Amino acid sequence: MASVSAKDPVEVVSLGRGLQILRSFRALDAPLGNKEIAERTQLPKATVARLTYTLCKMGYLRQIGPHGQFHLADKVTGLGHSLLRTLSVRQIADPLMQELADRFEMSVALGIGDGADMVYLNYCSGPETVTMRLRVGSLIPIAHTAMGRSYMWGLAEPARRHHMEMIRRSVGPEKADSVEEMLTEEIHSVEEKGFSVSFGDWRRQIYAVGAPVWLDNGETVLALNCGTRAIGLDRARFPDTLGPELISVSNEISHRMNQLGANFWSE
Repeated sequence: MASVSAKDPVEVVSLGRGLQILRSFRALDAPLGNKEIAERTQLPKATVARLTYTLCKMGYLRQIGPHGQFHLADKVTGLGHSLLRTLSVRQIADPLMQELADRFEMSVALGIGDGADMVYLNYCSGPETVTMRLRVGSLIPIAHTAMGRSYMWGLAEPARRHHMEMIRRSVGPEKADSVEEMLTEEIHSVEEKGFSVSFGDWRRQIYAVGAPVWLDNGETVLALNCGTRAIGLDRARFPDTLGPELISVSNEISHRMNQLGANFWSE
């Protein structure tokens, strides 16, 4: 019989691949088949088929439609909410974000990098905001969003390089160099202002501004964004007003976390 230690590496690899499959589902996605999942994860199709079957049995995926495609199941939401409830930064950031969302009638989100994407940890909107159908747990691309670009600027070089490699893999070899060049230029522009602005770079109708948030004496980096659909909006409002306001909220979140002696993972 194999020892526990002999099994551990296999089990860890399987767990990592399973989480990789769950992360391949993005905001606003249609259901995915094994072929699409394999393309996004770069895992062998046979491995994907085995793991999606297992994830369905465990309640993390559900299979729908005549072609047997997959959606994330409710158990994933429960798992995510269990983690999110432990994050003290959400409790501190939420009232500050909500006040900003109410004052400017915009959506305000807090996110952290995950490979080539940012994942939303908290999301607020004003009572009459034209929402963007995003929510906690949504993924948005680092390279093409104000949140992602400001996050990359806030990172130390080794972490930035890691995310850049993930981005290059996600866009494929034909686009990798041009996307990296574009993102590097955007990171340099954040250096000048302390925030990033996007006018339809990710989705044509969305204008947004993003700013980094440093926690744990700079060891943990998050990012904020503030944006809405571009319906008769003055572009100058984003760099002139919203950018400085977002930096102010970012600084206040960091300050309150430090005052409480709280870190990202615990109270």
